[in-house]
Amino acid sequence: MQRLVIYALGINDVRDIFGADETLAGRLREAARAHYSEAPPQRRRWFGPLLRRDPATEVDPGRPSTADVDALLSGGFVSSERVTPCWRLLHVWLAELAPASRAVDYDEDLLDRVEWELATLGLGSDHALRSLAERRLGIPLAPLPGQVVGYAKHLHAVEVLRHLRPILELPELTAETAAFVGPIVEVLAAAEGDERLDILAIGTV
Repeated sequence: MQRLVIYALGINDVRDIFGADETLAGRLREAARAHYSEAPPQRRRWFGPLLRRDPATEVDPGRPSTADVDALLSGGFVSSERVTPCWRLLHVWLAELAPASRAVDYDEDLLDRVEWELATLGLGSDHALRSLAERRLGIPLAPLPGQVVGYAKHLHAVEVLRHLRPILELPELTAETAAFVGPIVEVLAAAEGDERLDILAIGTV
């Protein structure tokens, strides 16, 4: 099962990452450095130097590199083999910039069940959870196959919240749906009072 992260953050703030000015670039470089600076402790391998591939000295290809940082901050080209590390890096930066974010376990079957239940309890299709990811981010980094990537404008997010709140109070609501929707509502509520905040829905990789 994947993880889906919901962020309260203005879409223009997201797009500003790609081609960041000096101040923003400095903040994001520091965030990346802090997040990835703690390397796991290495066990001493007495025969490591004799091995053709010593795990203690290998570079993890899934870990974002300095080149990845430079590519995203400049809005430059990201090769296909670096897309996954770059999405991981972007999640770090979105968490740094967003005043609120929450993650939920996610797969299509679960979302289908949740959406069906919400619809039977009165949530219209215009305010379905999927509508929070209908718009493209408009950034140079392409989504991976099967990855949820999208956003909703502030006004729409507030409308979704307004329609969800009374449904969460219904006794018929199942625990599964409440557990999925609850964290999303928390982020929607955090964005409600600030018209600069949109809602992003992005799957982890």
